Amino acid sequence: DEVHVHARAVVGGALGVVTANALEPDALRGALADAADLARHLPANADWPGLAEPEEAGPPHAFDPQTAAADPFEQARAVRVITAAVDRARLRAAGTHQLEVTEDAVANTRGVAVYAPATMAYLRALVQSDAGSGYAEDLASRVGALDAPDVAERAIRKCERDRDRTVLPPGEHEAVFEELAVAEILRAMSLTGLGAQSVREGHSFMSGKIGEQVTGSRFTLHDDALDPRTLAIPFDVEGTPKRRVTLVERGIARGPVYDRTSAKQMGARSTGHAADPSRYARGGHAGTLTMEGGTATRDELFGSVKRGILITRFHYTNIPDPRRAVMTGTSRDGTFLIEDGKIAGALANVRYTMSALDLFAGIELLGP
Repeated sequence: DEVHVHARAVVGGALGVVTANALEPDALRGALADAADLARHLPANADWPGLAEPEEAGPPHAFDPQTAAADPFEQARAVRVITAAVDRARLRAAGTHQLEVTEDAVANTRGVAVYAPATMAYLRALVQSDAGSGYAEDLASRVGALDAPDVAERAIRKCERDRDRTVLPPGEHEAVFEELAVAEILRAMSLTGLGAQSVREGHSFMSGKIGEQVTGSRFTLHDDALDPRTLAIPFDVEGTPKRRVTLVERGIARGPVYDRTSAKQMGARSTGHAADPSRYARGGHAGTLTMEGGTATRDELFGSVKRGILITRFHYTNIPDPRRAVMTGTSRDGTFLIEDGKIAGALANVRYTMSALDLFAGIELLGP
């Protein structure tokens, strides 16, 4: 349904870039000619590292033929599972069932010619009552991996518990973070602190700290587009194969991800993390994070808390101080008081300010 073409021409060290939305040969020739004409009117770019050379990329792992062939009726059946369960519970629901098929290709005059298809399946439900709300979602590369009954059950259970909210007094509180809450923290860290450009400019929590302890020893973070659990293709928008990058190892900052320009500037090698500059900052984007987990069960996580908070997910996340990975925002769709290892009642959504570094320094238990 959508075609995005980025044509780049290099003339005398100057770069011209043109975007288009057609793949017909004449349209591509026209886009390249326009990019070359633009380059002739621009000064040379001293930071330009040159085009990527051909390297072998890993095979794509995030494509599922069944998902690519799925029709709206398959989506509607999953939606009906959720709405029927919500009807039985006498609640209301809204949500999304989204399927995507993408094809990425990069070619250049150095001989790079890479292609990868990918699929994505996403199902989410926001269940509401007159008193509160509950939320759950599933995300995978295969539509068959989405569990509609489980999404419905999790969201309904949260909503039914979200009543008679009490207000938590300001202060520091112990907490259990569900997967979506952790993902939001990692997303914020990725946007502000895991790319080489932010490290070079001094905006990252890694700036001047590579090789040093920046958070607790139970926190290890990689970027790994080759991990079969990630929704990723094996090369970046420059055609460079993606590599597994250890970002933080047992609390020690090991370094950021690079695109070709930031790698040249910092005397490194591209890790295959160039990203669409219309969406992400230049210098490399860590978009396929994998955080090492532990063995604690959900019951063990709850059981370790004498008095604290269960966080389902966050909302309105902002980063006022990226050097300390400080975040602020609110909790949403399922904030509960935990007492003596059990949910004791619903809480009004809380506004928080915290450093992700401090948070990950305080890890006591990790689920898988």
